[in-house]
Amino acid sequence: MAIWNQATDLATKQTIWVSTNVVAGRPQLNSHSSECYARDGIDGFPANELAGLHTDYVGNDWQSKIVEFQEKWGIVD
Repeated sequence: MAIWNQATDLATKQTIWVSTNVVAGRPQLNSHSSECYARDGIDGFPANELAGLHTDYVGNDWQSKIVEFQEKWGIVD
């Protein structure tokens, strides 16, 4: 299990989330404590990127639903 802590990216000053693996007793992962993060030059993940790691949700495709509705009922702009 990981706990995600809010932090600030040192380079961009953007709010990010960094992981601590509490079950394995691993330290917080960021560019200062993780070789792979340091290699990629990141401190953590912005909220949208973090969400993308845990779900394949791409959003509600409401635009195409509106077009389908308009085509079905003959509604023209």
